[in-house]
Amino acid sequence: MKLNTLLQSWLLSSLTLNVAASTSFFKEVVPTKRLTEDSMCQKLRNMEYAVRGKVVIKADEINTLLKSSPKGTFNFDHIVYTNIGNPHSVGQKPLTWPRQVLALADLPNEFGIDHPDVEKMFPSDAIARARQIKDALDGHGTGAYTHSQGPLQFRQEICDFIEERDDLKKGSVDPKCIFMTNGASSGIEMILNALISSPKSGIMIPIPQYPIYSATIDRFGGTQVGYYLDENKGWDMNVAELERALAQAKKEGVDVNSFVLINPGNPTGQVLNKKAIQDILKFCSKHNLLLLADEVYQENVYREDAEFYSCRRAARDIGLDQSGLELVSFHSTSKGLYGECGRRGGYMELMGFDSAVRDQLYKLASSHLCSNTPGQIMTSLMVNGPKKGDASYEKHESEKNAIFESLAKRASIVSDGFNKIPGFSCQTVAGSMYCFPRVEMPQGAIKYAKKTGMPVDTLYAVSLLEKTGICVVPASGFGQEEGRHGFRTTFLPSEEEMVRVVGAVRDHYTAFCNEYK
Repeated sequence: MKLNTLLQSWLLSSLTLNVAASTSFFKEVVPTKRLTEDSMCQKLRNMEYAVRGKVVIKADEINTLLKSSPKGTFNFDHIVYTNIGNPHSVGQKPLTWPRQVLALADLPNEFGIDHPDVEKMFPSDAIARARQIKDALDGHGTGAYTHSQGPLQFRQEICDFIEERDDLKKGSVDPKCIFMTNGASSGIEMILNALISSPKSGIMIPIPQYPIYSATIDRFGGTQVGYYLDENKGWDMNVAELERALAQAKKEGVDVNSFVLINPGNPTGQVLNKKAIQDILKFCSKHNLLLLADEVYQENVYREDAEFYSCRRAARDIGLDQSGLELVSFHSTSKGLYGECGRRGGYMELMGFDSAVRDQLYKLASSHLCSNTPGQIMTSLMVNGPKKGDASYEKHESEKNAIFESLAKRASIVSDGFNKIPGFSCQTVAGSMYCFPRVEMPQGAIKYAKKTGMPVDTLYAVSLLEKTGICVVPASGFGQEEGRHGFRTTFLPSEEEMVRVVGAVRDHYTAFCNEYK
């Protein structure tokens, strides 16, 4: 008995020691994380995207607290997200006809276009269009891959849209030069990927600019070449400034190969006139620069004395469409009057591109297989909507007009309202979905921000968020002239909400100046 007890004790002791040794061993040999902030791609780590940056992260944290905190913890009961052009997220209703067509395209035939009661639920033109879409998808439905550039029928509809919009001769636009994309963003990324072959590859971008350009250029390791828009002239273009920026870049050894134009403007809300557009094309032709025309807000033009004038049309008008000028134009279902951001629909058209380069872009598109099919369908519907006499035409146009007229009102509410705040200066919003006011910051705020290593307009934006629940994007995230401060806001929330926002911004600015005077 005594021997058995001793043996059990020894075995238990040995097992304990072995477990301890084993645990110690694993503690010693388990490596640190292979992928860390220090070991990861530093271009990605250093990339900034202000539209969903620090202020928005803070807004999401507060939004979570609002749902669980006792009433009265904050001076507001909801976050007003004016940081991003995401219309449906702040109350814009989707257009009826496109959603009807998409629903029928998504449904199996026996529950949709072939159901005996379908005509009681859907208008005849929506049913007919859904049949056309299913045919364009070769009967595979919305769950299958498509051609990497998008179905030929959809691309032909885009060609017809461009030709009608720009009064071009039938057949001027080639479906081979159309790439359907996940919003405009993926097309922009594809072109920048092709353009940036070394750290010295330079892309001219407007200042201020939409951060997808600066972020993507940084991620691919290229060089940003900023040219300043003229705020005092309604954010107009100045050819002398373009020449200055290009000459300075060349002096620094940068190989500038391309030029980005955003019209109507983001974040500035300007709409360039015909002469400015033509001058840009002449500048690009003169210096052999590929032109990236970001035209996603082409439907969002509110001022009666302004109109959208495409780079494609300008090229034809001044005889550069056959000159070898390289132009890529982007459009999207996310903006305009559709506002279908989540669908990720869009396209790009290539003009004057080397066919071998187009083949390489096709290879890149093929590596992603295809853009998402529902987004492709939404793009098809955007460029080829109901026609006069169709069952849905009147209702579709009425819904679009209501959205447009309300956006025009909200543009005035915001730009006029900000201009009435002492210390604010705001150019009249002519187009797009944004307002970009200049804000005089008190010296105390500038000193405090410098001490904390934070841009002063970030300090201001965080304060505005914490005191009012209004989420804007600091102007520093878009680039601006030295000494200028401000923010970008959308005017997508309701008219009533935007009136309240302007008042809250005015009251907060007074308190902010008193706090930091």
